[in-house]
Amino acid sequence: MIKSMTGVGRAEAILNPWKTKVSVEIRSLNHKYLETTQKLPSSISNYENEIRDLIRSRIPRGYIQLSISLEENVPMPSLVLDEALLDNYLNLIKQLKGKTGICDDLDVNTVLAFPGMITIAKVEKETAKIWKQVKNVVNLALKRLITMKKQEGLVLAKDLHKRINNILGAVKAIERRVPRRLKERRNNLLVQLKELKMNSDPKRVLEEIAYISERLDIHEECVRLRSHGAMFRNCLNETSNDGLGKKLDFILQEILRETDTLAAKARDLFISQKAIAMKEEIEKLKEQVRNVE
Repeated sequence: MIKSMTGVGRAEAILNPWKTKVSVEIRSLNHKYLETTQKLPSSISNYENEIRDLIRSRIPRGYIQLSISLEENVPMPSLVLDEALLDNYLNLIKQLKGKTGICDDLDVNTVLAFPGMITIAKVEKETAKIWKQVKNVVNLALKRLITMKKQEGLVLAKDLHKRINNILGAVKAIERRVPRRLKERRNNLLVQLKELKMNSDPKRVLEEIAYISERLDIHEECVRLRSHGAMFRNCLNETSNDGLGKKLDFILQEILRETDTLAAKARDLFISQKAIAMKEEIEKLKEQVRNVE
């Protein structure tokens, strides 16, 4: 089933026993690979990796923006002074004064500026309880995001089916045109010989027509276009969504290559017009396929 790469999922809940509200919003945008950005409250900032793993388990690719807001009446980490480290610093300063005779006094700002002097007190048990409930809200937001991606995927699939059918319809029209085109080239050759008042050798005319037919033969390109088009439609109907966007993009590259070859060999106004219309549809398909997860 096709899923779009764009969508939004939101969820809210009240955390107990703190009676505080948590809000989660997840946005998904087009991206070649999976990339995540997170905006987390300080009370669960240590769970960034767990959140990233949650996203990775549900979404294969896209640019994911996750934001969690939490009312700050839950236990928060507090700043503490590392007293053992302070004692070490003071002892070193005392030794330095003894050796050098420096007698400048320390002020509070200098002490607090020492690396590692200020640390964050851990509230692991309370934080774990908060995360356990927040995780459920994140999963709910992810579920709603995926539901939206599937809904947009249905609209996307309908448009993709329509455009690939337009391409295959153009291929059929071109194939119907080929016999008439060869007949016209044969008649044109005979008219040119008559105007030049040259006696035409039937065998020579047939050889010339065979040569022209070989140079302008687009049967192989049409067969491959029909094959690629059928493959594209089969992919749209697959139940698995693994790497579908990349697969569809590869097939479109092959369709474009065959269309370019066909257009170069056509030398016919009708076929050239059909080839141009096909390329327009291919470009629109490529734009839409970029939205497929």
